[in-house]
This record gives sequence, structure tokens and C-alpha cells, in this order.
Amino acid sequence: MGKIKFIDLYAGLGGFHQALQKLGHDCVWASEYNLNLRELYKKNFPKTPVEGDVFKVNLKDIPEHDLICGGFPCQPFSKAGKMLGFDDLKKGNHFFKILEIIDSKKDDAPKYLLLENVETILKHDKGETFKFIENELTRRGYEIEKKILSPHEFNIPHHRRRLFIVGARKDMGGLENFNFPEKRDLSKTTIRSILSLDHKPHPEENLSLSIENNDVINLWSNFIETFPDDMPLPGFPIWSHEWGATYPFEDYTPQSSTIEELNELRGTYGEKISGTDKEIIINKFIPRYAQKDLEKFPNWKIVYIRKNREFYKKNKDFIDLFVLKNPKLKDFEFSYQKLEWSCSEAQRTFDDKIIQFRPSGLRVKLNNWSPALTTIRTQNIYIPKIKRKLSLLELSKLQSMEIKHLPDIYDGKFIPNGGYKAFGNAVNVEVVRLIAKNLLNNGKEN
Repeated sequence: MGKIKFIDLYAGLGGFHQALQKLGHDCVWASEYNLNLRELYKKNFPKTPVEGDVFKVNLKDIPEHDLICGGFPCQPFSKAGKMLGFDDLKKGNHFFKILEIIDSKKDDAPKYLLLENVETILKHDKGETFKFIENELTRRGYEIEKKILSPHEFNIPHHRRRLFIVGARKDMGGLENFNFPEKRDLSKTTIRSILSLDHKPHPEENLSLSIENNDVINLWSNFIETFPDDMPLPGFPIWSHEWGATYPFEDYTPQSSTIEELNELRGTYGEKISGTDKEIIINKFIPRYAQKDLEKFPNWKIVYIRKNREFYKKNKDFIDLFVLKNPKLKDFEFSYQKLEWSCSEAQRTFDDKIIQFRPSGLRVKLNNWSPALTTIRTQNIYIPKIKRKLSLLELSKLQSMEIKHLPDIYDGKFIPNGGYKAFGNAVNVEVVRLIAKNLLNNGKEN
């Protein structure tokens, strides 16, 4: 297909723009609510007019276009958000704005649609939300297809599953020859492809570990490296608070127990429970995740506690000695007293892995690909091989971006101002390029 015109909604860092520009197409209009990102967009794409709040735009001022693309705000449908869906009046109704833009063009409605969102939108409201989306687009004459794809499936070292929705007007051929891009050999995906030993991040990015984080890594690394060779490491998260604990968790909970019952048991790290005030007992001896006032824990939590206690019993001698030699463990931030070893039978060392500090604990995984970028900078991954976290440039590579002006860089200096969040919200350029190539070529090769 020849050159087409497209509009870039909820543009962010311009992921859709970059992808379609690589295919030779023209962005004739864009919108981005965030002022900092809007100004950055103007610097990176100076020929494209960029508006702010799409709800304040006169639809007549949006130029004619062949394609609407955009990742409409996902927080209403995301597990990280409140899952309010279309009831989220601030963000959930952005889909309706897309419909309004389509309707405003009447017979000149765009031939193609390319939208992105979180995969949980498929299950939101028991599937009714996406059913509504699909029905509204179909009612407007579009043939629709959808698929969940992740960059790591195309040898980009970033595990970020997102739902992609494509559409084409039925009166112009629909999606007759369209196919989503084929996935590639996962064994060829490696985090090394975005790293460079010659790259020097801005000093202000502060990518080194804090003293506490360094201590956490050293302690858990020692645990893994000295763990008995003939014993398997668990595939479930290690909750060290359960080592020696005997408080109730299967049929009832500490909160539903009497003071007398609790005083006969042991709490965190096997400390003997004693006291006459139940609230004090709960706060002092019971792990934070087991303090809720419930009659019974959810099944997943019961399973994790049971598995951790079984793990302790099988390795009691090693664990007791380890805790004795490493008293710092109990002083770490609560979540850092947990370890998720997601490396199966890999070599028992942190040196060649990827490390991430998460609210759920310290996660160690293989160096094939990064977990999904979040919008929280403190969860940036740490690479022992280069002894630092990922820089802005490397984050841009995780999203396959090649932009001249990076976020948070002002006059050559790094000033944190939402750049990490912007990358966490961005769409992957290469994944979009592959989808758009198949969509706009109508299944034909260039």
C-alpha cells in the first residue's frame, strides 16, 4: 500500500508514530494530555501538530486520515488500577471519544484501526466490556481481530503482554488477508541485546544500588549459593517469615484464634508467641500478610504458607544456621525478607541473572528478558553483569524506541520528571510496526 495518513491518540512518547513512520507513513495529528510529554513529542516530531486534552478538541479540526492508532488509557481495565472500566469517568470514556472521531468523519471514516490495551480488558466485567467495544466497532462497519502479543516473542528482551486490536472497514475489503505477525524463536531473545558496556548513563540517573539493597542481594545470593546441592530450590516465593512459624493458617487464621490458642504457638521466624493483648500479639508476632481480620485465608495464601513451612522442615538445619549467621535478614524491609527464585535449574548464582526489587519481594530471573516495565522507577531491574540498573537509553531500547530527545533529560542533565512512567506506559515500536505492516499491506509482502 502507498503512503497513508494517520492520527496518534494518547500519544505518550510516540510509539505508534515511530512504528508507522518507519513504514513510510505520515502522522497528520496527535493528542497527548500530559504537558511534559506533549512538549517532548513536539521536539521529536516537529512536523506533527499536537493537541492536549482530546475532550476539548473540536472534532472538525482533526484532519482527514486513513488510520486511527492509540493505546487508550488502560488504568480503568488494569490490575494495577481499580478495574473500574467505563465507570471511570476520567479515563474509561476515552474509547467513546474514539467512536466520536470515527462518527465525525461519516463516509470518510478511517479505513483502519490499530489500538492497544492491557490484556485484562478481555476479562473485565466478565467479558462484557470488550464485547461492547467489539460490537460498537463492528456496528460502524469494521471487521475486528484481536491478539495478545509481547515484545519478547519477537526477540526484544521485554516481557510485556498487551492486547492489540486491529480493524478495517468491511466496505473496503476488511481484514480478508490480514494475519498477526508470527512469533520468533524465544531462545534467541536475550537482555544482552540492549546492553552496552561503552554506554555511560547520566550520573544523576543514580542507577547504583543503595546500601540496603546491596545487602539484600548479597544475603540472598549467599543463601542460593550455599544451599545444599542435593536439595531443590523452590519454584514458589520463599517467605522467610514462615521459617519456624506454627500459627494457624489452614482452617482458621490468627485473627479468628483466641489469645490462649496463640500463646501456645510460634510466630515469625519461630519466635514463641506470648501476651495478653491480641492486637499487640498480631502486630508483634504474625507476618504482615497474615494479619488481616479474616475467618479464613484465600486458598493461594494457604498454599504458599504450607509450601514454605514444608520447605523449612526439609531444610531446617541449613536454614536455622543461615538465619543465625545472617541476623540482618530480620532487619530488612518486610518485602525484602522474601525471595522469588525464577530460575528453575539454572546455575545457582546471581551473577548472570536479572534482579528486581518488587513489593512482593526480591525477584531473580534468567537474563533472557526483562519483566514488564512498570510506571514505578524503584522497580527498575538491576543487572549484576554491569553492576547497575537500566538507563533511560536502555529503557527506550526495551520499547524499541529510537528518539532523539529522551524524557527527563534537560540541557544534558537528568531530572526525574515522569520519564520512567512514560516508558512503562508506552507501546513497543517494533511490535506495532510488525502488526501495521501486515495490516496496511493487506497481507501482501512489500
